[in-house]
Amino acid sequence: MIWQFITRKKNQRQLQLIALLREERYTASELAKHMKISRKTILRYIDEMEQAGYLSKGRIACQYKARYPELYRKVLMRDPRFQLFRQYLWGQASEKISYARFKKLNYHLTRLNLSANRRTGSLLGEPSLIFLLQLRYLRDFYFFEEREIYQQMDYYYRNYPEIIIDKTLFPDEVMINDFIDEFDIQPKFAQFFFFDHLRYHFQLFIDFYQCHREHRTDLYLEVKQACKIIKEVLAWESEVLKITFTVKLFDLFFGIHQGLPLTVFNLKWEQGTVAEIYYRLSKELKREIPVLSNCRIDDLALALKNIVFTSYQVTLTTTPNLDSDFLIQERYEKFISSK
Repeated sequence: MIWQFITRKKNQRQLQLIALLREERYTASELAKHMKISRKTILRYIDEMEQAGYLSKGRIACQYKARYPELYRKVLMRDPRFQLFRQYLWGQASEKISYARFKKLNYHLTRLNLSANRRTGSLLGEPSLIFLLQLRYLRDFYFFEEREIYQQMDYYYRNYPEIIIDKTLFPDEVMINDFIDEFDIQPKFAQFFFFDHLRYHFQLFIDFYQCHREHRTDLYLEVKQACKIIKEVLAWESEVLKITFTVKLFDLFFGIHQGLPLTVFNLKWEQGTVAEIYYRLSKELKREIPVLSNCRIDDLALALKNIVFTSYQVTLTTTPNLDSDFLIQERYEKFISSK
């Protein structure tokens, strides 16, 4: 889940702790070293989570072992800052909220170029990002089928005016119309829902990329230019690696065109060490591709690292023989070893 960015440091550490405890291979001292806090603090967190019923004898309680996301949600829901964020996300926050809590929340929302509006009790910022966060919330905290998620959102926004969307990002109206018919939703917000839908259906995203390729859109040409720059450093060892990397890079650029900050793309990843090569590539891409001009170098470098790492993983699972596995591992070791 992506919600750690809004929680207090204590809850962030608890979420990190249960992720490590899930692996069942660390001592308290090893956990402390991994999380860069004292062993005493680790033991205090474990004790608090045992009292809450989440852990048992330092391990995830049996009722949560097979339902890890449920445990994750419970820890999140106990966090008062996340509760406040949830109220603003759905336009339900009260004007009576203390200014100190309001100011602290806004400090964290700046990471996503969002802000909380105390008068309206809702969020201000890029509509596509707010849509995305609301959709992710419904996915993570409710057991709706995808059709139900879109219809719930469709009903929620039934009286809202249409938001202007860059139509060039959706060059094939047939894909959008098929999506509207399949999920029985209003046309005026269909692109926002389709944008979310693509991220859970990778083959469809490949088709969507091919659609941009056929229409020679500006977005496709930007991705093509970026791939040319990156290829000077990363040679493609297989067609699978090339396609996977290109589509994931297209996903990144598509999000940037939608107004999404790179922080959203990177939230699901650990903020570990990034090799210097990614910073050099990021600087070159920013110089050559105008749409990246407002991206932070460190955010772009982390995004590139994540794309390389996931593309590498996909390729290793689909290579036909051991020799090609060894070749890919040897070729990309220096680019993924910082993960």
